[in-house]
Amino acid sequence: MPRPRIFGYLAVLFALILTGFFIYSLTLVFNENITFSQIDLQQLSNFTFYAIAAPIGLVSMVVIGTGFWIGWTILAIKVVPPMPEIVEKKDFSKIKAFFMCIITLALGVLLIYGIYIRNFWALAIPAAAICIVILGAVFWVGIAIITTRSTLPEEKQKS
Repeated sequence: MPRPRIFGYLAVLFALILTGFFIYSLTLVFNENITFSQIDLQQLSNFTFYAIAAPIGLVSMVVIGTGFWIGWTILAIKVVPPMPEIVEKKDFSKIKAFFMCIITLALGVLLIYGIYIRNFWALAIPAAAICIVILGAVFWVGIAIITTRSTLPEEKQKS
């Protein structure tokens, strides 16, 4: 088996195992009725808290900022009016882009405020979302590596 295909299988296996651990930990939390009120981020030193909060906050703000930028670009773009045959179709892209801008601004403000007051969920929700996205990307790349065909004919690969 070619080395890239082995790495593809390892990436898929790694992503599936970590996703399984993530889902298993969520079932543990809900089955044992663990309350997160016992986790007091106020007791952490400033250095420890910001060592955790800064990377999570920065990555989250980049994602939120990208969403706002996309919405703002859609709002600000000048579009040529469509041909008369296409006019009957309504275009709601500006309305959707406006709400996208409002929602991303609200999420950004909530994230900054949550980090400021050292709220557990302000760090937990973005961290979980980032982990899920990264694990999904690793899984997707692994599947892409496994399913990609070699471009060389069989005779040239052996030599």
